[in-house]
Amino acid sequence: MSAKIMTFHIIINRSEISRLDTETAKVTFIPFGGTVDSPYFKGRVMPGAADVQVTDASGLRHMCAKYIFEGTDAEGKHCHLFVENNGYFPKDGVKKDHFDATPKFITDSEYLNEMLSRPVFRSEGHPHETGVDIMIFDETKEEPEVPETIKEPEDPALTQLRDKDIVDKKIIAEGRRLYEEEKIAKLIFFSSYENKTFTVDHPDEELITAVLNDLRGTAQMMFMINEKGELAAVSYISGKIRNIENMVLTVYAEIFSETGQDKYFDRPVHRYSRFRIQEI
Repeated sequence: MSAKIMTFHIIINRSEISRLDTETAKVTFIPFGGTVDSPYFKGRVMPGAADVQVTDASGLRHMCAKYIFEGTDAEGKHCHLFVENNGYFPKDGVKKDHFDATPKFITDSEYLNEMLSRPVFRSEGHPHETGVDIMIFDETKEEPEVPETIKEPEDPALTQLRDKDIVDKKIIAEGRRLYEEEKIAKLIFFSSYENKTFTVDHPDEELITAVLNDLRGTAQMMFMINEKGELAAVSYISGKIRNIENMVLTVYAEIFSETGQDKYFDRPVHRYSRFRIQEI
């Protein structure tokens, strides 16, 4: 499998598209903008970029996109990259999630010129709602094999929580919010039933919601840390779920001596005062 070296993120303003239809052909002129961010080059499409698509009488549609990026190469030097991408779209009725094309490059960067001045590249166009992602592949290189990761089996106690029916819409909504907005990186859950602490990295929405549902009316405790290393949510003693906006809570320090999660507090955990915080 050839190695992907760059992806061009093309954004199309559909209100600017112009068309010409005749008895023998159709022409579509598509202005666009976009960006590229890769280890080799970072830049933005300059004004004047366009994709011209011509459909002949047989129904075959050819595309030719020409555009110039202005940006910085891997050596930190200001430069430009001209791209000409030629390809064909599948005929109607042929199912394919992308179109194939052949790119050509011209650049004033010595670094990129040495890298791109060989006819060994191909491109794939993957359409999306706002445009298309153009992936550039080097046919002389192969993607490095990603070692298969062996996923640790989930603790049966957590699996049991997943199997419980959840009917409280507030719990379901809060689980979704924590997963999507806070992007929880670590879940620490002390179960009074199991008398043990569970630490889960990057929990999914289902597990977050299941733990929230299990907390109410119990002596269990839970902490969630987001991707920024901040406390995103906590439940303690009474099992009430609280947002950490006031940054005050009471917890059992021995829980953290086992997990080492006391690093998320700016002072020893047993010195926090207990306050009532807004509950859901």
